[in-house]
Amino acid sequence: MRIPARGRVVERIGRAARHRLGGYEWADAFRRNTGDVILCWDEYSGVPAALRERRKPVITGVVWLTDEVDRTTAWFAKRALPRAARVWASSSAMIPRLERDWGVRKAQHIPLGIDVDFFQARPRTEEGLVVSAGNDRHRDHGTLIRAVTKVPGARLEIATRLPIPQRFARIGLNEGQIRDLYHRASVVAIATTPNVHASGLTVTLEAMASGRPVVIPDTPGLTDYVENERTGLVYPVGDEDALAKCVQRLLGDDAMAEEMGRAARRKVEQHFSTELQAARLAELIRTT
Repeated sequence: MRIPARGRVVERIGRAARHRLGGYEWADAFRRNTGDVILCWDEYSGVPAALRERRKPVITGVVWLTDEVDRTTAWFAKRALPRAARVWASSSAMIPRLERDWGVRKAQHIPLGIDVDFFQARPRTEEGLVVSAGNDRHRDHGTLIRAVTKVPGARLEIATRLPIPQRFARIGLNEGQIRDLYHRASVVAIATTPNVHASGLTVTLEAMASGRPVVIPDTPGLTDYVENERTGLVYPVGDEDALAKCVQRLLGDDAMAEEMGRAARRKVEQHFSTELQAARLAELIRTT
């Protein structure tokens, strides 16, 4: 499809503004909106909408602001978020920080949802395979690599664009290939640096929906979704020896791993599906 010249100009202006003004989607905020309420997935669209809109309520999600952001991004957010009608986050640990540090008046925890039809439980196809994925700045793939290397018979594949040794990296995978990676795995494990926005959450829920036991760090927010010793194992963030022991337990006990995988799938179906998230967001809109 050919983009009209005017559309290309708007795109260029939008890219320039995004680069210079905090990474926000400024062009989206100036598009005509005929709805009664403006719902934004994250702060990069929600902050410009809240700054511009005067008559319609703006409801926005927030993903990154409670961890470190640059000064320009923070400057706009501190002026916009108090204007928003409601602010929601997938990590419960973010709620008090949004209220205390960013002046949010009405913040609410809305659990993330995963497509349980796309990610379905399948029998694993490879023994000893540990899988991970993720590209955000709080991923700690180095700790994960060192931990899995300590586990006899374990192999590791990580779907990421981050710089890691080539023998572990799986680059350029689409969603279907990520799903296949989970199906091959015995365990899905995640390592992050300390954060409160629940780095690794999407991977965690995708793996759980795929019927895989997960190993996660005890970061606030991420532990909203995993019951230790029931749907997965939780270890102290940054502790590679504890992470290695968790992986070794699951690889060495097929019955435990399979039961955790089944429990994880049930948990997602009952609490963390996309349908449930949509229903919660709809209720948030109705009560605004």
